[in-house]
Amino acid sequence: MNFSNLRPLPLVAALALASGLAASAHAAPALRLLAASSQDLVATELVTPVAKRQAADALERAPLAVSWPLDASAALDAQPQAYVAQSREYWVDASASELQAGLRLKLSSPGALVRISPHAGKAAVSASDVQLTVDGRRLDNSKSMSAVADADALHAAGMDVPQGSIIMKLDSKAVGDVRLAMPAAQGAHLVHVFEPASAVALSLAATRDSIAGGDTIAFRAQLEGATLDRIGGLVSAPDGSSQNVDFVRQGDGSYLGQVRPDLAHAGGPGLWEMHAFGVTAGKDAIPRDAKTAFAVSVPVARLDGHVSQSASLAKDGSIAVRIGVQASVASRYAVSGVLHGTGDDGQLHPVAMGQSAAWLQPGHGTLELRYDAASLSLHAPWEVRDLRLVNQADFSLQERRARALYLP
Repeated sequence: MNFSNLRPLPLVAALALASGLAASAHAAPALRLLAASSQDLVATELVTPVAKRQAADALERAPLAVSWPLDASAALDAQPQAYVAQSREYWVDASASELQAGLRLKLSSPGALVRISPHAGKAAVSASDVQLTVDGRRLDNSKSMSAVADADALHAAGMDVPQGSIIMKLDSKAVGDVRLAMPAAQGAHLVHVFEPASAVALSLAATRDSIAGGDTIAFRAQLEGATLDRIGGLVSAPDGSSQNVDFVRQGDGSYLGQVRPDLAHAGGPGLWEMHAFGVTAGKDAIPRDAKTAFAVSVPVARLDGHVSQSASLAKDGSIAVRIGVQASVASRYAVSGVLHGTGDDGQLHPVAMGQSAAWLQPGHGTLELRYDAASLSLHAPWEVRDLRLVNQADFSLQERRARALYLP
């Protein structure tokens, strides 16, 4: 390199350069969202639904931001744990001819509870309408049923059952080839069998509690107390549409089913439901049905990755972070997050919950997440966890990140 052409900088320029370098050395590092984990909910692509499916016109337009302190000793889980449904029951939609001939109740233990519910418009069921046989021998109802309750009694106890239903508890002798007959049955009835003492239990869990429309969700099923011969499933949308789910046996003996819910049926009120139907191997072929629920959102917004605001405290002692949002439709969007601060033990603990909402037009906008000084009991470094973005037009979860932002 030839140094002969270098000339000394004027004094003013040299001082300016030195000042700039010093400022750069002490400037707060640029903020950015932490990388999303595999369990985070992040829409890969936004859609623009038809206007009639959005109910945003009546929403409040004024921005709002609140925060409140949290117990630093509380154990908060930023990643929701999957709910595991466990079933010792099954349902049969029995026709009139099946009930007249005698419906086989496949039981694995004594003391089963059997509920019979007529379809709408059919006469109420009473205990005198029912005949029970075991291995071809007719049982005396007064001896084979240790307890009977009708719909009025069940409603009074807080149980939501169809009008005209009846529940019977079978005694310990009702095992083997048990058949339930209703000789005067008119129309189909729903028969629900629950075996509280059974060792045969089917568990079912979704891999996550909510997904963005267009994504795939998986379900894991496993049977205890017996071996599964076969299992299938059905995913139902709140509007009544359904999709079949095929399960594949895994190396650990569980069964995994996957489905991509039809986005055309997402966005309505209510949760989607997964209903799995399993049957045990062997001559008894004990059925088990299990259900679980999950949410499917129409992806109309997501965090765009832009975060701004100094990581240091504001003049009033609060912490405020402006978070970029990309939206495909105009609506009121809300962001929330749990701020964690550093304690004297050097560990992060929950400090405050912050929420803010504002009206955003299609395109890129920002929501400011602010934590008031009164809520801040610990010190830096800080971290925002359980960051959520919600479309308040339908309260659908648009994005969720277990660990979202580090503030030095």
